[in-house]
Amino acid sequence: MPVLLAALIFCLLPTFTKAKPYDPHGLTQSARSDRMGYVRLHHNHRQVRRSQRARHSHSHARAQERSTGQAQILGSRPAGCPQRYCACALAIKLFGRIRPELNLASNWLRKFPRTSPAPMMVAARSGHAMQLLEHSSGDKWKVWDANSGRGLTRIHIRSIRGFAVVNPHATSVAQIRN
Repeated sequence: MPVLLAALIFCLLPTFTKAKPYDPHGLTQSARSDRMGYVRLHHNHRQVRRSQRARHSHSHARAQERSTGQAQILGSRPAGCPQRYCACALAIKLFGRIRPELNLASNWLRKFPRTSPAPMMVAARSGHAMQLLEHSSGDKWKVWDANSGRGLTRIHIRSIRGFAVVNPHATSVAQIRN
């Protein structure tokens, strides 16, 4: 009997020494770098779940764009524009240069008069601005959308619900080219 018990312990000992703590996110106890180059610690589950959700939503959006063929990727952040560059890139597109006073998306609402949705108008809200190109259906428009996700500029169909539409060609601010 003692020989059988010793043999059983001898067989199970390597299994116990290789046991690792349960890690639902595939990270180790030490810091580990993910695909994007961010360092996350094992105990920071909220940030890990957020990054997984973001990767899923971006991959879903890319798959939808590929399947419908509705989106056209044009490029990324123009040189000289801030990290959140939608309004800056829009100013370059419409006025030919960076207009520092228009780098903040909400400034488009302050500088230009409101109008109804129409091609070549700008849909803006606090945090984002885009140019309307063509009406699709309901509140959906084909838009020129800088910084529309993953740091890319796209032409795609997007809802303008929650955006105010302004006319960037109507005021003297639009006429200043210098």
